[in-house]
Amino acid sequence: MILWLSEPRILRYYLKVFVFESPRPWVWMTGFSLVLVCLTLGRLNHDLHAGAVAAALLGFTGLAAAMWALWREHGRAQKLNGAQEAHSKFLAAAETSLDAFSLVECVRNDEGKIIDFRILFANANTEKLLGRPRAQLLGQMVCAVTPLKSTGPIFAALCSVVHTGEPLNQEFQVKNASIKASWVRTQIVKLGDGLAITCGDISLSKVAEQHHARLAEFNDSVFQNAPFSIIATDMRGTITAMNAAAEKLTGYSREEMVGKVPLTVLHDERELLGRAVAIDPSTTVEEYGLQALTAGAAAGEMEEQEWTLIRRDGARTPINLAMRAVTSDAGEMTGFVGIAFDITERRQMLDYVTHLASHDQLTGLAGRALMQDKTVQAVELARRLGTKVAVFMIDLDHFKRLNDSLGHAAGDQLLIEAARRLSRAVRSTDVVARVGGDEFVVVMPDITSIEDVEQCAASLVAKLTPEISIEGHQVQITASVGVCIYPEFASDAKHLLKRADSAMYAAKENGRNQYQIFSESMLKETAERLTMEHALRHALANQELRLHYQPQISLTTGAVIGMEALLRWTHPRLGSISPTQFIPLAEETGLIVPIGEWVFMTACREGKAIQDELGKELTVSVNLSPRQFQQKNLVEMVERSLAMSELPAERLQIEITENMLMINSGDNLDKLQKMRELGVRISIDDFGTGFCSFSYLLQYQVDRLKIDQSFVKKAGTDANAAAVVRTIIAMSHGLNIKVVAEGVETEEEMRFLLRRKCDEAQGNFVGRPVPPEEFCEVVRKFGQLVSVRSTEPVSGWVR
Repeated sequence: MILWLSEPRILRYYLKVFVFESPRPWVWMTGFSLVLVCLTLGRLNHDLHAGAVAAALLGFTGLAAAMWALWREHGRAQKLNGAQEAHSKFLAAAETSLDAFSLVECVRNDEGKIIDFRILFANANTEKLLGRPRAQLLGQMVCAVTPLKSTGPIFAALCSVVHTGEPLNQEFQVKNASIKASWVRTQIVKLGDGLAITCGDISLSKVAEQHHARLAEFNDSVFQNAPFSIIATDMRGTITAMNAAAEKLTGYSREEMVGKVPLTVLHDERELLGRAVAIDPSTTVEEYGLQALTAGAAAGEMEEQEWTLIRRDGARTPINLAMRAVTSDAGEMTGFVGIAFDITERRQMLDYVTHLASHDQLTGLAGRALMQDKTVQAVELARRLGTKVAVFMIDLDHFKRLNDSLGHAAGDQLLIEAARRLSRAVRSTDVVARVGGDEFVVVMPDITSIEDVEQCAASLVAKLTPEISIEGHQVQITASVGVCIYPEFASDAKHLLKRADSAMYAAKENGRNQYQIFSESMLKETAERLTMEHALRHALANQELRLHYQPQISLTTGAVIGMEALLRWTHPRLGSISPTQFIPLAEETGLIVPIGEWVFMTACREGKAIQDELGKELTVSVNLSPRQFQQKNLVEMVERSLAMSELPAERLQIEITENMLMINSGDNLDKLQKMRELGVRISIDDFGTGFCSFSYLLQYQVDRLKIDQSFVKKAGTDANAAAVVRTIIAMSHGLNIKVVAEGVETEEEMRFLLRRKCDEAQGNFVGRPVPPEEFCEVVRKFGQLVSVRSTEPVSGWVR
């Protein structure tokens, strides 16, 4: 190889190609050293002189220098490769960044002052943000391709980063349409005599942030301006926030409460303890006070209860408190929030409504429901203590008559005065109640002896007796009092009240204005009354009711001109029951309404049949009870009975009592007027026993008056009774109203009526009530009697 290289031509070519023309210094240095070495070795054989050694040393020195240069170049190559790799990584990171990234260098004037920045690098997101391709950005001045102004505050901030070296992190609101973002977050750091700028589009997050800020502001506004108290606490119950309404409700300020005291300080300790005991009987307020407030909320419920709030001034305020737990996004419970409002007015309204529901509005006394509750409580207490309870059932005598004659306003005054007298006659621990129209109840607990009960009953009767001045009238009322005692005559509150009521009816039957204590003998009467009531409810269905007819005669001709339908009841086991027993019972139970409809229908049908058989017209009289008179469909029922029976309306006569005319006179007048328009006649029964004046007779256009039998019986021996009868007959004739005397039992009574020119009469002396199939025979007998005595004077018709 050495020989090959020693050739001058080849050596020149190698030097030219590989050494002198090589761009790398280490190549020609190494080549030159090799040439020297080769020349030295090639010439050793030809010229072994002293200079050969020096040449060899020089060649080896050159070779060592070449080897050192080769090693140095290798190190530089590695550094270059590392720089290229770092540059590649930088480009990759810059291009994949979610933010806009750019590098700029300072552009200075002759004085060294920064007048602009030149863009050296920009990634893809910078293109999107500025809305320009990279070719239009690189090498361009920042102020030329962006809205940035060299006189603006942002440009000054960039210059400050270059001068001070302190990074800048700031958010900017962009108002220029060329920038594709409304908000950007910038991070600017110094890089040599330039800057590295990172810009992130935070428009969406800023919108969300502003939304959350507005929402938080709204929530805070709602919280602060809510019309009800809102108090938040942590898990220990310490108050962490409260709104203005809470300050107003509690009387405390936020500074006094927030972060300093627990919620339990606002509550009644005894109330908290009472409810905490249900959680743990051995609890204390400190241990379970908060748990009593938040037990339901801690279980995930919206717990709403009524509590007593203790205000700063010590006042007690009833509140409605709704507690709910507050949880974090992770679902962890972090505290509680309580919403409360003052329910003082609601409590007062509830108390007022409860009072209205449980008390009588007219007298202010307890009502029926409250009285029953108090009676039950009194009986239970007496059972535990071994004492007695007395119940007094009080009914005012003839109150309905007074109420009808003097008017409802006067009746109300009478009831108010009776309630006042009863309240003054009893102890403060006793219960006085109004349970009906004129019916009162007094419940006396803690009674020790029956003698005490009798004294109390007598006192109640006596307290009600004195006269009462009402609208200029001196009115005296009496009362019938029934008494029952626990445990002697009743085992519970229900029977106590029921048997006191039975005793009251017994007092009425014995003459009124007295008291009657329930006894064992009344149990039988009560049972019989219940049996009769049960039987009466089935009397219609079992066809146990019948009508008998009593003839009415003309005292002018002596002929039968009409008949009164009288109800009779024959029970298969109880036998024949008097109307004085079952008709009041029917009135009380309301059974008189269906029974009355049956009476009207039957009387019209049988009356028509009797008239057809006799071939003459007779008036059929039917009694109308007060309860029936209040029927809404009364006129329709009468019209239906006439239509179905084909009885002429003028042949039907309805008998009502005079007191019925004074009850709701406007409505009654309308009903009576409609029945008169049908052709039905109106008769006033038992006239003289009530308080009806003759002005009512003019108002209601009455056809007949029936003088009560009590006046007829006394007319022969009592001058006052005779004067009443004469007056009624004379005034009725003056008003063109016929007069019928009822209850004529003797010949003397008949002669008296004939002398006074009474128009008509009925009674056992004329004829007893008979079934419809016998009535025709009675009429025929009267017809024969009239035919035989047709030439005799009127007085001769008296048998």
